[in-house]
Amino acid sequence: MAEKFEKCVKFINSLPKDENISVEIKLELYKYFKQSTIGNCNISAPSFFKFEEKKKYEAWKSVENLSMEDAKMKYVEIVTSLYPNWDKE
Repeated sequence: MAEKFEKCVKFINSLPKDENISVEIKLELYKYFKQSTIGNCNISAPSFFKFEEKKKYEAWKSVENLSMEDAKMKYVEIVTSLYPNWDKE
């Protein structure tokens, strides 16, 4: 799974910056990426006024205790649902 996850991350990072991906999906990808690569959230909660940082923190915190392997699988599942042929390229 690790190799597939790494390829998947490279695919997402190669997309044009103006690719139309919703904020909700970006947060889903973010939280599973962080959980996959770091594990449980290890940062302090940001200020209430730092809206974007707070959303990211809350997203990552919401998958606390999900195994790194399961987080990788979730990440790949989301990308595959958006881009069914991502791994065919």
